[in-house]
Amino acid sequence: MKDYLIIFWNFIKKYYIPIILFLAYAIITRIFNVCNCLVKLTIGFPCPGCGLTRACFSILRLDFVQAFKYNPLVFVIPIIVWVIIFSERPIIQKVYNSKLFWITLFIIVVTTYVLRLVFIYPDIPMDYYEHNLLNQIIKLFKGELFS
Repeated sequence: MKDYLIIFWNFIKKYYIPIILFLAYAIITRIFNVCNCLVKLTIGFPCPGCGLTRACFSILRLDFVQAFKYNPLVFVIPIIVWVIIFSERPIIQKVYNSKLFWITLFIIVVTTYVLRLVFIYPDIPMDYYEHNLLNQIIKLFKGELFS
C-alpha cells in the first residue's frame, strides 16, 4: 500500500501544473456557467466526454444514477487513471502496454458515444451549443454577428 501512495504522490508532483490548470478550468467554467467542453465550445457538437464534469459532480453528491445519465464513461475513468498512474507496477504495466486493453477501451468509448448520439441527442448533455466559436466566426463573415 505504501508503494502505491509513493507512486501516486510522485505522479502528483510530476503533473501538478496540468492538474491545477484542469481544476482551475473546471471551476472557472462552472462558476461562470460557460460550456466547459472545448470541442463543444469550438464546434458546437458534443464530444464523447460531454457530461463527464457533471457526472463527477453527481458522484461527489453520491448520485450514481444521475452520474450514469450524464455520461456512463465516468465509471471507466477511475480504471484508466489507475492504469496510467500505476503503470510502473509490473502487473499494471502489462495492462498499460496491452493493445487489447486500449482497443477495448476505444470500442467502449466509441460505442457509448454513438449510442448517446442516437438516444440522447439533442437533449442535455448531448445538446448543440449555439454560441460555439465556429458558429460565431461564420456569423462574423456573413455580417450577422452584430446585426
